Amino acid sequence: MRRIIAIVLLASLMVVATQAVAFAQQQVAFPESVLGGKEVSAGQQYATAIDQVSYYNTSGLSCGMSCGDVAPNCGDCCSAVTHDCFWCHEKCGGCWGGHRSCLAESGIKIEGAFTQFYQGPASGGNEQVFRYGDKLDVFVIMDTGKMGLWEGGQIDIHAVDWQMGQNAIVDATGLAPVNTAMLLPKVGEPTFATTSVQYTQMLGGGHLVTAGRINMLDLWQTFYPEYGRGIDGFMNTSMMLPLNVIPSLPLVTNGAGIIKAGERGVERALLVFESQSSPTTVGMDFPNGVTIVGAVRKYTDFMCQPGSHTLIGVYATGEYTSYDTSGWIVVPGSGVMPASKQGTWWAAYFGQQQLWADACNPARKVSMFGYIGFSDPDNSPYQFTTSISIEKFGTFACRPNDRAGIGYFYNGLNSDFQNTVSLVAPIDDLHGGEVYYNAEIFKWFHLTTDLQVIQPGLVANDTAVVLGLRGELEF
Repeated sequence: MRRIIAIVLLASLMVVATQAVAFAQQQVAFPESVLGGKEVSAGQQYATAIDQVSYYNTSGLSCGMSCGDVAPNCGDCCSAVTHDCFWCHEKCGGCWGGHRSCLAESGIKIEGAFTQFYQGPASGGNEQVFRYGDKLDVFVIMDTGKMGLWEGGQIDIHAVDWQMGQNAIVDATGLAPVNTAMLLPKVGEPTFATTSVQYTQMLGGGHLVTAGRINMLDLWQTFYPEYGRGIDGFMNTSMMLPLNVIPSLPLVTNGAGIIKAGERGVERALLVFESQSSPTTVGMDFPNGVTIVGAVRKYTDFMCQPGSHTLIGVYATGEYTSYDTSGWIVVPGSGVMPASKQGTWWAAYFGQQQLWADACNPARKVSMFGYIGFSDPDNSPYQFTTSISIEKFGTFACRPNDRAGIGYFYNGLNSDFQNTVSLVAPIDDLHGGEVYYNAEIFKWFHLTTDLQVIQPGLVANDTAVVLGLRGELEF
């Protein structure tokens, strides 16, 4: 039933898009600066559009940058057409009759997204099957100052983190998850949870203290807001995060720490977490010690373009399974008892560099991102991981809210882990690539096409070619 509803919803959106385009063609009058002050037909509009010129004002530029692209002049079709219509709002549902803006002025901001996925291996992988799933996220952000309580406080709540339907993570290759958003609250099963209730207090001088229940994907957005939770950009987790952070850092847990932020974002952080992941339970009992995270980030400017370099180190004090089978014990009648090791660590470098920006619209840019991660060889399935990707935000001058990306990742497995698993089925390192295009259909609805090609871990499996569609509705 949910799949039928989703198909009907997508079909309805396509019909609405067609009507919107038709309405815009009939109603838009182009400015005098482009077309001499006269309303023109669609044919005349197209004839003017093929002029290879930049329509931006090129005055006042710096750093030697030119304004805009040498691209077809599309006149006012590059500007938002303001009509009081359903599909013209920033969010689906608009301003709720003024209540949304009223709440925001009072210090309460509510944001949500309903994201649908249709994804699966077209060939290779573990199983060639396409699966439909969806994710509902609702965030509540409260500013204590605007609420009339005290200054400098903020409460961030991931109030609804609801995974429904199915996903293709295991069908493709579980050791390189093809759908980051569907990892939470729990992999492989429909789950509802409140995965974050985090309080942050400003202390002055850019220092913040934070504490509460923390969703690591939400925390990741604090460092890199543009790379998200697998909702807007790349879908494969390996494109964004080193997977050898497993098992030292849980995805949802309790924690606290201090953060130093500057004008360009987080500069330093020291955080302590409970080592156990608890996405659907509450409480703080520290059954397996603590995880300590330290991060330092340096912001740079290379050839007038901003960038950053981040070092992150993690140490967990708990006990974890050792993949070194020399310490395993064979118990007659009970099988094999794996050995455990006290403590584990992970370290990584993250680099981000902007390569180009449109001087007249800085949101249109090209960015490069990459990481290298290392971990404890005794108790992490991964020993070495790396990735590099390039993304363009605002792919064309007339499509400023589209984005696209291409990237490659390599997940080197721990040799002890390989030897252990190979007793059942031979396994090898994983590597692959991903390319996506995220198109804005309306301001509040984006449709993404995604292609991933992955050499899976299981030697017996063929290369997985994973196709996917992702529809994100913001409300």
